[in-house]
Amino acid sequence: MSRLVLTSLALAAAFAAAGANAQGFSVTLGYQNTDPKSDNGTLAGADASVNDDWSLTGSAAYAFNDNFSVELWSGLAKFKHEVSLDGLGTVASVEHRPTTLSLNYHFAPDSAVRPFVGIGYGWVNVSGEQTQGALTGLGINGSNDNGLSLAAGLDWFVNDKFFVRADVRKLSFETDVTVETLGNVGTAEVDPLVYGVSAGLRF
Repeated sequence: MSRLVLTSLALAAAFAAAGANAQGFSVTLGYQNTDPKSDNGTLAGADASVNDDWSLTGSAAYAFNDNFSVELWSGLAKFKHEVSLDGLGTVASVEHRPTTLSLNYHFAPDSAVRPFVGIGYGWVNVSGEQTQGALTGLGINGSNDNGLSLAAGLDWFVNDKFFVRADVRKLSFETDVTVETLGNVGTAEVDPLVYGVSAGLRF
């Protein structure tokens, strides 16, 4: 099933549930960092390194009860990363937009501070690939990916409707890299942590 179909079904379910009980619906707007793991694999025989980036994110969630919710989270603007190779420096840049659909469990639902954990599935759409430095002028392509996602965080409720969220997500994300004239040069192993803060509204 495609990412678009899954996302559409999730949104339809969320809005249908929200219509039955609007108190269970919430949205967030955040500013978060995508921080790839330290070892990003080998490309064209050289050790690769992918830097981090900050961007806007957002989510929509529906709470089935005090403890369980389903959440659709996504980058609202793309994250952009530079790719460096050992001995060659920066050779490419790439953009991506991550999306996850998660089932979350919320602790202490009656408290002002409410921790939560989540597990779900994520999709990463890769775009805007460009070569730089030693590879300038060559076409480059990175594949999309999908896989398990994990989340943990806490919500601080200022009042019944408004809350501030701090959270971190672990995404499973690798991209197969193809360079013009060179063919497939390897797989960039990104597997980032995504962390930051958000403002939320429950209604």
